[in-house]
Amino acid sequence: MAQHDVEFTVPQRPLGKVDIEFFITKDGGQLGKIKISKGGIDYYPKNAKKPIRKTWTQLDAMFQTTPKAG
Repeated sequence: MAQHDVEFTVPQRPLGKVDIEFFITKDGGQLGKIKISKGGIDYYPKNAKKPIRKTWTQLDAMFQTTPKAG
């Protein structure tokens, strides 16, 4: 089974114009990076220059329409 690790950095100030970043690895190699801001979430797959962007409203709609596991 794959080993996933998630690391993040948090600025020592209220979330404003500075994003929170999560670094995701799989079996020791980079899988991607997530940046969270007031406006939404950006996902950068490995080696991507441009992110997959979702506003909070878009993200909510995506999760609401995704079938639940179980």
